[in-house]
Amino acid sequence: MKKLYLIILILFMNGCGFTPIYSSKDSNYKIISFEKNINNNLTNYIQNSIKVLSNEKSEKSLKINFKYEEEISVILKDSKGDPKKNRLNIIVDLSILNENNNLLNSKTFSESFEYNIVDNKFNLRQYEKTIKFNLVENITKQIITFLANL
Repeated sequence: MKKLYLIILILFMNGCGFTPIYSSKDSNYKIISFEKNINNNLTNYIQNSIKVLSNEKSEKSLKINFKYEEEISVILKDSKGDPKKNRLNIIVDLSILNENNNLLNSKTFSESFEYNIVDNKFNLRQYEKTIKFNLVENITKQIITFLANL
């Protein structure tokens, strides 16, 4: 009985006309260059996510410059003065230029997250890496939506 439901579900999903929301053939721009202030895994993730949606057949050519910043600030200390809670803030300043280097649009994207500090420094660094990736993923989705509405 479970197999029958599974087969019906697969057939229904196959015939429902599903198309991906973000697709390069639907985009109205092509990216001809990227410039960034920092070269790390997070900025590479942003760059690759945007480049995947670039439509090489489009006549609208864009150059993208972005500046990546991350800030960790202490927002709560205990009675000894040791930090207990931090705020991680990631800011991406995006500038979009045409092929003649004229500024078309610019926007600042930012995400922040507050977290408690744990005593184990290794676990804290791993947790911070996970938080950074999640925040960058959210910012990337916002950038893709912004580019789609240009």
